[in-house]
Amino acid sequence: MMTIRFELILALVGPVALAQGPQWQAAVSPVKQSGLHAIVLSPELVGLGHVGGRDLRLLDSAGQEMPYVLHVAKAGPVKMRFMAYPMLRNEALPDRTEVEFERPADHQPDELHLWIRPVETRKKVRITASDDRLNWYMLKDEHVVAQGARGDPPHQVLDLRIPRSDYRFYRITLNDSLTPPMQILGVGRFAKSALAARYTEAPVAWTQQDTAGRTLLHVRSAHQIPVERITYAVADTLPYQRSGELVVTRSITTRKGRKETTLDRSEAIDGFTMGSSLVREMLFPGSHEDRFELVVRNGDDRPLHFTDLRVYQFERVLLAHLEMGMSYRFTTGDGNERAPDYDLSRFDNALPMDTLVHAAVTAIPKPAENGPAFDPSHWWVWALIVALMVGMGWTALRMLRREH
Repeated sequence: MMTIRFELILALVGPVALAQGPQWQAAVSPVKQSGLHAIVLSPELVGLGHVGGRDLRLLDSAGQEMPYVLHVAKAGPVKMRFMAYPMLRNEALPDRTEVEFERPADHQPDELHLWIRPVETRKKVRITASDDRLNWYMLKDEHVVAQGARGDPPHQVLDLRIPRSDYRFYRITLNDSLTPPMQILGVGRFAKSALAARYTEAPVAWTQQDTAGRTLLHVRSAHQIPVERITYAVADTLPYQRSGELVVTRSITTRKGRKETTLDRSEAIDGFTMGSSLVREMLFPGSHEDRFELVVRNGDDRPLHFTDLRVYQFERVLLAHLEMGMSYRFTTGDGNERAPDYDLSRFDNALPMDTLVHAAVTAIPKPAENGPAFDPSHWWVWALIVALMVGMGWTALRMLRREH
């Protein structure tokens, strides 16, 4: 009797504890050759998953999970990078090494860096220049050159200061009469370089609504998308500067007894400033939204006339080793999934052999299930469970009394 009642309770409660599972999928374009591939992720695929991307999975045609590395193309720090010049000659002669290169047309160098393999020695260097590589003229007489490490990653270089000139060709002569030659890897200069952010545009529709003292830009998308950058254009020619907020509407459900109430509440995600002297873009933290408003405060000024508005996410590229002949698909939208930890994330310096895309995101069909005879969400089911538990307790108490 008690066993039957326990089984009934489990049959009623069990479906509530089932995992949700992924809700969305997208097929990857065919693989033409085996090896490391880059797959560009659409804003819809990213937006329908967890904000951190922890529920994104790449599966092969057998349903096996494939390891991957995800790169987000955000702006990087400023670094000193080696800018190589075209090297025309690099020759070790019996008592000297000669390196010739062509000056870039848009740059007149006053400092050269000769990239070498690490070595501890002192060299005397002479630098000559030419317009035709036939007649050479002195630019800097033989002197002992300074040596050190520059750049990120570090390069071992010889640091050569020279007079600024417009010669087309340069020759660097290293004196090897007292020491063996050193290996020359390149010639150029170090320059500050910052990694620029890259973006992918998301498909949206928008409308403008002007009210007293403010403008509402209503933005809509078919699916949730990460809102990380918005660009705009206005037809106004007079100077302007306005502030505003990105506002979303959240549905809040409350329960009082048997009654459920759902209310819509507006929430400001972030603020922004737009102006005629500013870049026409706004950057945001990247919440996933399918509809939101840009609320522009006009004060007593006339409303701006917006002519264009675009929404972007940071470009997201997934790297994975794929096999020719195998089909692949993405799944996402499982709120219970944990973030993956792949070995591949520690070996992501290789270059992919091809770049792929994926098809449109579609809902994963749910198999038809024979649900329980009772719906556990109804109050009377839980009342029945309580009644069964009381009955079980009463039965156990009677059995104890009989034993005594």
